[in-house]
Amino acid sequence: MLHITILYGAIREGRQSVRVAKAVAHALRESGKVKVTFIDLKDYRLPVMEQRLKDMAQPPQNLLTISNAINTADGLILVTPEYNGSYSGAFKNMVDYFTKEYDKKPMAIAVASDGRLGGINASHHLQHLVLSIGGLPMPYFLLTPRVQEAYDAAGHPATEKAKADLKKFVTEVIWFFSVIAAGKKALGPKPA
Repeated sequence: MLHITILYGAIREGRQSVRVAKAVAHALRESGKVKVTFIDLKDYRLPVMEQRLKDMAQPPQNLLTISNAINTADGLILVTPEYNGSYSGAFKNMVDYFTKEYDKKPMAIAVASDGRLGGINASHHLQHLVLSIGGLPMPYFLLTPRVQEAYDAAGHPATEKAKADLKKFVTEVIWFFSVIAAGKKALGPKPA
């Protein structure tokens, strides 16, 4: 069984993109092939990063929890709204706390917006971020325009398009992450 961590990165009041994060978590669990850990940054109250986790003498428990969720995962799903043409500042702040946790980790990207483009600009910025931190970006993105119409508050698809897009995304995630996990198992630990 795959272990996937969803990192959801919006903390503002009235956030809508959490609907997509919930939908992805539900769909992965329903597949019967995935154990999901859901990290909602709103629950962690991270201050602006002044020091990376690896450099802290006494790191706070919330950072250790996130680090463990990233380390133990076979892959990560990064979910964020698009704010001003990019991903959320809270999300970037969280990413910057960690370093080695991302090394050769497969990562999938899901972005939502209340507009009609579905967060395409943020998805491209996130793909660049994934490459910059040493991750392996999945080529297929889940982009959700008009998120408030596409999913209900509980994270259930409210349109046939949202349902089809979610199904394709989850299928791609399971395949991509499984192939990389199998390759890592076959090859053993990465040489130093």
